Amino acid sequence: MNRNLISSTTFKILITTVFIIIIIIAYKKRKTLKSIPMQTLNFIKEKTWDIVSDRRIDTLHPHIRSKTKEFIIKAEKELGIKLRVTSALRTWEEQTRLYNKGRSSPGRIVTNAKAGESYHNYGLAFDVVEIKNGKAIWDNPNWQKIGELGKSLGFEWGGDWVGLVDKPHFQMRFGKHHAELAQLYKSGQRQGRFVNLS
Repeated sequence: MNRNLISSTTFKILITTVFIIIIIIAYKKRKTLKSIPMQTLNFIKEKTWDIVSDRRIDTLHPHIRSKTKEFIIKAEKELGIKLRVTSALRTWEEQTRLYNKGRSSPGRIVTNAKAGESYHNYGLAFDVVEIKNGKAIWDNPNWQKIGELGKSLGFEWGGDWVGLVDKPHFQMRFGKHHAELAQLYKSGQRQGRFVNLS
């Protein structure tokens, strides 16, 4: 009987000690514990309706990723338009192939920008299309609304261009001409694929 009393008392002390240790750890880590729900909310907030768009946005220059996600999310919430990013970062080789379309290779002309002349080559531009019932709507009566939303977030819209109008196209220049970006890129003033903009 005395042995049961000792083991019961020891068990209570052990449980109490463990409980106190948990409280102390939780108290010391309270900032981390408070931030876990916020981190989860931020993660969800950063995702668009479309995993394909999210993957393409992740190829963009870090300076425009969050604004691009905001654009896609706002288009859905405010305009009821589901936009998909169809093109984001584009290599110089890819740009050359696009430029050659309708010139030295079959197809129609789709760009006037040679390699290094497109803001896509620096991850500072992307193209979008509305997706409705699983289909891309290229001939879209909503382009003006989409363009205005993009411009309200600080993007330049290809729909305002003279000459080769490019309604799906949005970009940010950060005050830099493509020639300046090309010089930065070629001189190695970059981190990986992205030029230093400051």
